[in-house]
Amino acid sequence: MKDSLELVLSQINVMRQQENSASYKCSDYLSRSQVIKPSHREILCKWGYQSIAACKDVSSSTAVVALTYFDRFLSSDSPAAQRALNDVQECQLAYLTSLIIALKKINPEFNVESYFITKVVTKSAYRADEINSMKLEILQSLNWELNGPTSLDFVDYYLEVMPGVDGTRLERIQNLSKTLVKLAVRRYSTVMHLPSEIAFASVFCATYRLELALLADNLTHLQMISGLELSDVKLGSLFQTMICLARECFLDWKASALGRDM
Repeated sequence: MKDSLELVLSQINVMRQQENSASYKCSDYLSRSQVIKPSHREILCKWGYQSIAACKDVSSSTAVVALTYFDRFLSSDSPAAQRALNDVQECQLAYLTSLIIALKKINPEFNVESYFITKVVTKSAYRADEINSMKLEILQSLNWELNGPTSLDFVDYYLEVMPGVDGTRLERIQNLSKTLVKLAVRRYSTVMHLPSEIAFASVFCATYRLELALLADNLTHLQMISGLELSDVKLGSLFQTMICLARECFLDWKASALGRDM
């Protein structure tokens, strides 16, 4: 267990260094736009999640990774990013292209050109050359760095060495934590929070909602492996978001369970 813990702590440290590097951090990019609103971003996210869910054998994490590329791109000083912030069609193209990049990165066996573009993208007005041009703009603005950690990655590492959590209990906490992450990152208010912070809040709220007794024993451990503190003022709004989402998820699950029992 000691060796395993040291390996996990080492990996988390590497991931935290990476998320704090200049090319991975996101800014309040919508403050530079008079056109694009948080609601526009959330609509794009919803569409992306639905599109990925409709694709067979594609990891559900793809939509989250695509969103990190999109946010990092719009946070950059790229002229193409500034154009996207001032034109709804360009912004949609940037998100769509980020989704295609993520699909190719995470699911290399998935034929993006023949399936995804044909079945999904052709419903829009974008040509292949426009998508390819935007793809190059995004990749260059990201310095071709596509392997940064996501909040979902941090969730896995936080839970890997949490004492007394295994089997079904671990699966329940992990599933709710990841659901909370996927819902939270759709909200623009989380853009400037680091992936490690979003994961920390999601694991805490999921454990609080599902296994309160475990949380009492594991809070100190969670704070130790994450390097974060529950009392950190800057995490206050993030925790409020997660608490509301956890309550909604729990009520949805409860309603589903009642429906099955009836």
